[in-house]
Amino acid sequence: MNRALTLKRDQISVLIAKDFKLKYNATALGFAWSLIVPFFTSLIYFFVFGVMMRWNAKNYLLYVVSGNFMWQFFSNVVMMNGRVLMSNSALLKKTSFDRRLLIWGTFFTESIHFLLTIPVLIGVMWFYGVVPHWTLPINLVATLLFTLLLSIGVGYAYAAINLYFRDLERIMDVLMRMWLFLSPVFIPIGNVPERFRFIYDLNPMAGILCTWRDIFYEPAFHPERFAQLGLVCLLVFLSGRWIFKSLEPRFAEMM
Repeated sequence: MNRALTLKRDQISVLIAKDFKLKYNATALGFAWSLIVPFFTSLIYFFVFGVMMRWNAKNYLLYVVSGNFMWQFFSNVVMMNGRVLMSNSALLKKTSFDRRLLIWGTFFTESIHFLLTIPVLIGVMWFYGVVPHWTLPINLVATLLFTLLLSIGVGYAYAAINLYFRDLERIMDVLMRMWLFLSPVFIPIGNVPERFRFIYDLNPMAGILCTWRDIFYEPAFHPERFAQLGLVCLLVFLSGRWIFKSLEPRFAEMM
C-alpha cells in the first residue's frame, strides 16, 4: 500500500515538473506570471467596476483580488484538463499508469501557483486594516477541500468527454465565462437583484467564494453553509469520476 502511494506521489511530482517546464520554458519572468496575470486582471476589474461604475462595496479592491485569485485557481484547473489527456497520449497507452493522476497533477500544479497569491492577499488586507478571524484555518481547509472536489470533478468530466467530442473545448470556454459572471468574483452580492439571488444558491462557486472571503475579505465564520456546499461538491466529484471511468477504456483508441 505504501509503495503504491509512493509511486503515485512520484508520478504526480514528475507531471508537475513537466507542466512547469512546458509552461515557463523560454519566458523571462517564469513563475511570476502566475501572479502577474490574475493581479493585473483584478486591477482592470477594480478600475472598470469600482472606479468607473462606482459599485457600492466596502474595500472593493480586496473584494476583487480575493475573488479573482480564487476564480483563476478553479478556472485554470478546469480548463487545463481539457487537453491534459491529449498532451500525454503516450501515457494513455500504458495500462499500468493511473490516468486519473493526470487530473490530480493539474490540480497540484495550479495549487503551487495559487499559494503564491496568498501573500498578496495578506498585503491588501493589511492596506485596508482587515484582521483575520480566529477560524482562519477552518475556513482555509474547508475552502481548499471544496475547491478540490469541484475542480477535479469538473476536470474529470471535461477531460474525458473532450477526448470524444473535441468541440467541447470551444463550448467550455463560453460556459466558463458565463460561470464567471454568475459567480460573485467582481460583482458584489448586494448589487444582484433579489429575484436572481437563487442563482447563487445553486452555484457551488458562490459558496466557495463566500467561504474564501470569510478569510481574506470580511473575516467571519459561517459553518451552516458547509454541509450543503460539501454535498454538492462531492456529488460533482463523484459524477465526474464516474464519467471518466466509464469512458476510460477507449482513451487510447480515441487518440
